[in-house]
Amino acid sequence: MTDFLLRTALRLMEPIALLWLALIFLTLLLRRRQQTIPFFICALLTLLVTIVGGTDFSSWLLLKLERPWADVKLIELPACDAVVVLGGGAEASRHDVGGVRMSTAGDRILTGLELMRWGLAPALVIGGGTSRVDDVEKIESDLIRTRIGDWKPPMSWAVVSRGAAADTHDEAQRLVPLAKQRGWKKILLVTSANHMSRAASVYRAAGFDVVPAPCNFLVAGNASPPSFRLGIPSWHGFERFGIWFHETAGWKMYRRRGWLAE
Repeated sequence: MTDFLLRTALRLMEPIALLWLALIFLTLLLRRRQQTIPFFICALLTLLVTIVGGTDFSSWLLLKLERPWADVKLIELPACDAVVVLGGGAEASRHDVGGVRMSTAGDRILTGLELMRWGLAPALVIGGGTSRVDDVEKIESDLIRTRIGDWKPPMSWAVVSRGAAADTHDEAQRLVPLAKQRGWKKILLVTSANHMSRAASVYRAAGFDVVPAPCNFLVAGNASPPSFRLGIPSWHGFERFGIWFHETAGWKMYRRRGWLAE
């Protein structure tokens, strides 16, 4: 009982929970003062925070993006010309080993290395953006390539950095001339499951034969699937809602710009 009360108290002290409590208090206060319009605004905000942060609503949304890739068995994927790992799996760091740390999408890098270890391709192509440390611009793919080199991979591996890219479309366009030069047509595309549909479509539009290699399952990979629970709001729900919104908006924007395969 003591542990339950302590955990509950700690959760109520999180910023999202404190905001939720403040909204509840303000909603009740406005209701008592009969301020109708402000009351309804606060009530809607309270409901929004409760649904997004206190239920599995965001997990259900994210599951819709991940579910199409949940049955892919990486070990059974065919051999290809290159393993292409999309960026977002690491960023520069002032204090971590090698000046780089893994992000929440670090599974992308580990999955790419595993596919190489299985001998599914002779080349590993790494993408990514940039981050600034001590006023110095650091390129994610260069940092990862250096770290992989420090681990002494097999001499047969070709580890390639694509430099700094602005987004998924830019990463695909940067790969096109390199692929033509080396004769690459069929690629193993490694990215988060929630991002795979958009990423695969972008690379197909760029002319590649794409074999999806999804990873970083945030919901579909959990032992406990989403349920119809109701609890104290936390930041996890908002994080997942943000990922879902980013992918949904990104798909519509890429479609409008003609960056997706028909």
